[in-house]
Amino acid sequence: MKILKKLFSISIMLVTGFFCVSQEGQKQTLTIEDAVNLANQNNITIKTSQGSLNLLKAKNTFSWNSVSPSVSVKGSFMDDFENDSMTYGITGTVSMALSTNLISSINGAKIAYESGKLTYEQTCRKIELSVRTSFYALLYEQENLRLQKQNLSTAKSQYEQNQEKFKNGQISELDVMQSRVNYEQKIPTVQSIELQFNNDLATFKQLIGLDQKTELVLDGSLEEILKIKKITLPESSTPAPDVVSAEYDVQTAQNNLLASRFSAYGPVISATYNYGKNQTYVGAVDSTTDSTTNSLSIGVSIPLDGYLPWSTGAASIASSKVNVENAKMQLENTKTTVAIQTENYIRKINQGIAQVASLQATADLAKQSYNMTKTAYNYGKADFLTLQSASDNVLSSQVSLQNQAYSLISTILNLEYLLGLPYGTLTK
Repeated sequence: MKILKKLFSISIMLVTGFFCVSQEGQKQTLTIEDAVNLANQNNITIKTSQGSLNLLKAKNTFSWNSVSPSVSVKGSFMDDFENDSMTYGITGTVSMALSTNLISSINGAKIAYESGKLTYEQTCRKIELSVRTSFYALLYEQENLRLQKQNLSTAKSQYEQNQEKFKNGQISELDVMQSRVNYEQKIPTVQSIELQFNNDLATFKQLIGLDQKTELVLDGSLEEILKIKKITLPESSTPAPDVVSAEYDVQTAQNNLLASRFSAYGPVISATYNYGKNQTYVGAVDSTTDSTTNSLSIGVSIPLDGYLPWSTGAASIASSKVNVENAKMQLENTKTTVAIQTENYIRKINQGIAQVASLQATADLAKQSYNMTKTAYNYGKADFLTLQSASDNVLSSQVSLQNQAYSLISTILNLEYLLGLPYGTLTK
């Protein structure tokens, strides 16, 4: 009986241990770089974009296939019952066509592939921007939640202390009631912030492809952002991705113009080779007849409609010219837009850095003021509303400081995305 009890106890311990290990296996700590790596591996948008890029690569690799010969083989059999004859044969045909549009087709596939690579890179960078921004947003929400809970705990402690002071006749019942209302009013705020944090955390897990059941621990802090004093743009000869994309649009429009001209003016050379054998057997006279086909035909087609100003070809050329000019104007507009956005971001970043210093000073002052007010309240030199106001000022200044840190890093990340810089370049 004792042995059975021992075995039962050991089994319970093993099961409990296994359960604990399983539960711990669901917990995962992530740095911001870990989150980026997970997104690169699991994000659906990146995988879809990769498939589109592979398709463009295949089209570019085989862009010459319009000159590939077309080969066909045809077999035939006929039985003439009236004349007691049978005819059967086989014919092979090889044909191909060569047009001047081959050049524009190959060039167009190459431009599309290069543009597709840029699109894929920007898709990956856009997802990484979302991951990094969301990670810092969660850090801010997590810190805000911690501060709100700390403030709630302080309000609760103050309420409990006031109850004791009222029992000892040190304060009035009104102070106790005010402290109770102050404490209870903070509970819904904490619950709301915690709900929002959990919702955003679930969305973040989906973004990086993490199981929703995983308990996620964020390894990071906004404190490093508060230490940024200035940013310096590195010298780069590479245009911004938006500008490069607009340049590809110009190249595409120019290639389409070339294709329109080839279609309107360029000749098309075609060649066809036929070879076949037929055999006819006549049963009435018991004779067999063979026939062979062996021919080559070459043709040249030269369109003349393109020289007529009212023709479809001429209209297509005119439209392509307009598209080229529009693409060039859009390129210049994109360069101006990127320059304006860059200056706007830099001004916003510099303003944010200056505000961080001011908010830090405000937070330090609010904390010092609260400590002094609390001391005065304990000695009966200040009322509870004054103490509550000082406590609220501390919370407000700390939350504002963390919010400014998040706003600053978000702006820096957007500037790095705009200029095509590796993330983290401006914060080194």
